[in-house]
Amino acid sequence: MTLEIPDANDAVPCPLCGDHEGAVVGEKGRFGMPVRNVCCATCATVYVSPRPTAAAMAEYYRSTYRKHYGAVGYIGPDGQRAAPGDSGYEAALQQWHGPQADNALLLGETRKGASVLEVGCRHGRTLELMRERRGILPFGIEPGETEAEEARRAGIDCFTGALEDYEPGSRRFDQIQWFHVLEHVHEPLQALLKLRRLLEPEGRMIIEVPNVYEPYGSLEGNFFQNVHLVSYSPRTLPALLRRAGFEPTRVVDGGALFVVARLNPHVSAAELPLPYSPALLGESADDTSWVATRLGNYANLEQLAELCRAGRAPEELAPMVLRCLRFPAFTSHLLDVCALFVERLVARGQLDPAIAVLLAVVNGPHPAEVRAEFRTFAGRLGALPEQLAAAG
Repeated sequence: MTLEIPDANDAVPCPLCGDHEGAVVGEKGRFGMPVRNVCCATCATVYVSPRPTAAAMAEYYRSTYRKHYGAVGYIGPDGQRAAPGDSGYEAALQQWHGPQADNALLLGETRKGASVLEVGCRHGRTLELMRERRGILPFGIEPGETEAEEARRAGIDCFTGALEDYEPGSRRFDQIQWFHVLEHVHEPLQALLKLRRLLEPEGRMIIEVPNVYEPYGSLEGNFFQNVHLVSYSPRTLPALLRRAGFEPTRVVDGGALFVVARLNPHVSAAELPLPYSPALLGESADDTSWVATRLGNYANLEQLAELCRAGRAPEELAPMVLRCLRFPAFTSHLLDVCALFVERLVARGQLDPAIAVLLAVVNGPHPAEVRAEFRTFAGRLGALPEQLAAAG
């Protein structure tokens, strides 16, 4: 069966700074779809261009999206995916939305009785759990008619439609949250400006998105997707919030990226959006080259790791790993890949290649604390004194 993919014919500027120039960091996305990701030459935001129009994507979500990405389901306690109607669905639902509700309550410092709006609330399970645990007043926005109706059956005041069509009258919210939604939005700055009007003066905004500094799986085969129009970093998402008149108060840079923000009391609505300035990024060396180099090396290292996990002899792959380790890498992924290869090499009695991997990190452009730790490991595995001396 041929599934329709919306044409990517809308060339757009960077959603943060407005520049049109950048380095291409990906040409494909999940399922082999053509998805061109660019790292902006000015602010290093990673975004899709060209992309489908908003109207084309809206039709795609209505008609084809779930056929591409599968039925809505969750990973349960047994590690298996469960869809609606499956025996393990409720347990899987709890495992996903329970921590999400806890994160929202913790990061938002949510008080009892607070009014909470969730953008893209789906069936409202996170809001439902927050109500059970903290007694919130839950509100939602959900474009899917079936899921919005399910949320309403759970007692959630849920609007069926898009954010741009949502008008709650005079109501303002103590907390606005969205989990893995902002990366799908065509005009994120305009969306944030609208939500700013809906937040109480002392309210909080909580956003969770995929972290482009912590990709998962193959870069082009899994992480990049045709529906993820912007891949945010711990620098670029706070900068976008600042342009929209928010003041980020907390950034949690882990597997996913969380940002908590409040209204900036020093700017008025008439001044917004603020013009882009490099100062919005904070003190950072994460320029276009920094990001593009690490994404390219991530793709290469992850491909080698996948081959190793699939059963290829690690000693055959080790020379290619050594070449990759000459270049900068995202630290957490570097640690994971090196641990995989060293463990498997040692298990196969291949101590020399294992030591070579460790020393390649020591000699490479990697953080000092990582290099020091790997130097110690190399010594424990039996690296010769002259090898350690040469490694510094």
